[in-house]
Amino acid sequence: MVLFERGKKKEDVPEDTRSLVAQGDECNNRGEFAAALSWFDRAIRRDPHSARAYAGKGLALRNLNRDKEALVCYNKALEIGPATGEVLQRKGATLNTLGNHQEALTCFDAALQADSLYADAWYEKAVAYGSLGEYQKAADCFDKVLEITPDNADAWINKGRALGKLEKFLWAVECFDHGLALRPGNADVWYYKGISLVHLRKIPEAYTCFEKAVTINPGHQEAIAAKKELTAILDQIRRT
Repeated sequence: MVLFERGKKKEDVPEDTRSLVAQGDECNNRGEFAAALSWFDRAIRRDPHSARAYAGKGLALRNLNRDKEALVCYNKALEIGPATGEVLQRKGATLNTLGNHQEALTCFDAALQADSLYADAWYEKAVAYGSLGEYQKAADCFDKVLEITPDNADAWINKGRALGKLEKFLWAVECFDHGLALRPGNADVWYYKGISLVHLRKIPEAYTCFEKAVTINPGHQEAIAAKKELTAILDQIRRT
């Protein structure tokens, strides 16, 4: 007859694949990516055909800046299947980081076929187009992001940058204003707005933007140089 039961240690986890993957997911959510790798590796040893384990491991590796290894895991997850929009989007984002933008676009298109309202896929698709120099397509994709998530500051800011590349400076300023309403303390956005205003020949307004950028970030070299250049122009205007 058993009189006593050994107490179960807190760290003991049933060695089934689902529980191991769940532990890895929890570590990923907490930002404990090295620990997550250990759980996913245990899950894969137990079940080498767990797509969820490979997908989770890919996410952990990507957050550890081990993108090539992450890509191998995403490919394995997709090979095992089923191909979820989330895994396709993550693979595409990894390809973007690695500079394989055309291949990334294929992943985002597949992810968006599964879910046309997948904002992250639209965003990364815009990044891919921007990296390829296709700025109008990038701006169009950022529009899709903003239809789904209107308060996405990054989308507003990067749409503005794409429009600036297209020399649509007035629209770019409008986008930067939206971005600054959400992130008023972003020195880079003040600088980007200032550059667009220079192209619109609104020199005093541009100077104010560069001044704001330097106030927020005294080491912002581009804004410092632009402010210095505009100071000379404004002095000349005053003398005439």
